[in-house]
Amino acid sequence: MSGVMQQHGTAPNAQPTTSSSRSADGGQLSNYMDEEQAMNYLITGGLVPPEMDNLFIPSEPITSAKASSASAQDVNFSVPILNKIPHILPHEKVFSVQVGDMLFRLSGASLSSDAPSYFTSFFQSQAPNAQRDYPVLHIDRSPEVFRDIVRHLQGYYVVPRDEYHFVYLYADAHYYQLPKLVKALFNSEIFVRIGARQFRIPKELLSKPGDAPNFFTLGFSSFFASPQEVFPGTKGLIRPPAVAPPSVPTHSDELFDQLLQALKGTPLKFQSMEYRDLLIKECRYYHFRALEQKLIPVKISRNLLTGRDEICLRLCDVKPGSTSLVPCGPEKSRVQYKRPFTDDPDRELVLEVGSEDIVMRAYDITTGGNGEGMRCKWGVQFVEGTTTAAKMTAILATVADGVPSDSGPVRLPMDLRDACVHVDGIEILISTRDDGTVDCLASTMSTETSNKRQRGEGDVDVAPLSRTMLLTGSIKNLAVSRAQFKMYILRNIVVMHMLTVEAVSSVREDNRRRAFLMG
Repeated sequence: MSGVMQQHGTAPNAQPTTSSSRSADGGQLSNYMDEEQAMNYLITGGLVPPEMDNLFIPSEPITSAKASSASAQDVNFSVPILNKIPHILPHEKVFSVQVGDMLFRLSGASLSSDAPSYFTSFFQSQAPNAQRDYPVLHIDRSPEVFRDIVRHLQGYYVVPRDEYHFVYLYADAHYYQLPKLVKALFNSEIFVRIGARQFRIPKELLSKPGDAPNFFTLGFSSFFASPQEVFPGTKGLIRPPAVAPPSVPTHSDELFDQLLQALKGTPLKFQSMEYRDLLIKECRYYHFRALEQKLIPVKISRNLLTGRDEICLRLCDVKPGSTSLVPCGPEKSRVQYKRPFTDDPDRELVLEVGSEDIVMRAYDITTGGNGEGMRCKWGVQFVEGTTTAAKMTAILATVADGVPSDSGPVRLPMDLRDACVHVDGIEILISTRDDGTVDCLASTMSTETSNKRQRGEGDVDVAPLSRTMLLTGSIKNLAVSRAQFKMYILRNIVVMHMLTVEAVSSVREDNRRRAFLMG
């Protein structure tokens, strides 16, 4: 180091003797480095004489031939690639810094390259005189971490190796008050461990509209609020507090890797609906709201018979705040939906339920005159305490003026017009009146065919659903296993318009559908 200092430690008023540093007509020193000066600059790690601190390397090297054919002012230079190092400490001087049990010797140019800092403030306050030189600065921090800080001061690009190294570097960069290193680390990737794997996530990947703020940006902001403030609430401490790097040990690194691929725009292939639900669940945990809308199953189509666009979603995936009403008749409005964080327009909402949390109940059973037999109305009741009932309550609170103040089960009237209904595997024809009452439930299959369908091998005959069974009141409840329905508001009453329904009518039929765990 001392040899290099002597070789390039030219006196402040000395002029370089390289012929290519002058213009063709023997003019004064130009404001740009020639090839030899640029090479010396790189070899010495930025240690240049003071009179050369204003020099820059051009994008294309200037040879002696070029310099002799045109003056420096005639050459077209692009943006310079070397920054000027401020004269805070003498560039040719070597300063000693003891960190832990290791002694580091750095030039004034290196210490001044990221300043003002803890180092420059200390050595400026300890100016030498005839009796003493600069003292040794003793710091009780990690020498291993300081090695990388030295590389940064020498002009190297320092990349954190893992999440621990990132936290250590960031804490010490603030401790040493290095503004450039702090800013570089603050704008670098987010280092986090998910499950058993380490991830380096570009910040721009986590700052897309709809996906921010999220688990990571909110988590980092609690410790790394801004480049000017680290560890909020700890100002005045002698040293930074011990902070563990961010990690999520209880979640799957495989699923998170799939989410990262989706954030990058890579199409995902879902192994099964269960795997898709796991990805959606992880998406909600990390608060990737826009990505969630891309993962949830959805069907968008145009109903040619009604002339309206429809969007079909599972009830559990609906965001109540994205619903709206549009008038469709006197005192009647239908429910529409627009997916959040997308450019989709409003479409008529079709909801799908696939869990046995809904019961269809017959009520207002009346006997008609002139031999018409019995009539009834059907309604829907959501099983109390289920997630399906909670989601439906939230939707009702949005589309209607409100729900009943009592905490009982959610009950809604049902419109069965044009509905395709299967009960115990048999398609049922439904006759409805203008007042919403149902005349009957009649099987579309003959008794013999339905018995064969329900009997199965070795089973006994089971009588199919018939008009007689309904009229005698033997069927009053149907457990819905799957259904799709729309909703409309009629005179401030929410009505479920059933489109397709699969249900069972008895405990025996429900038991017949049970599957053994062992296959």
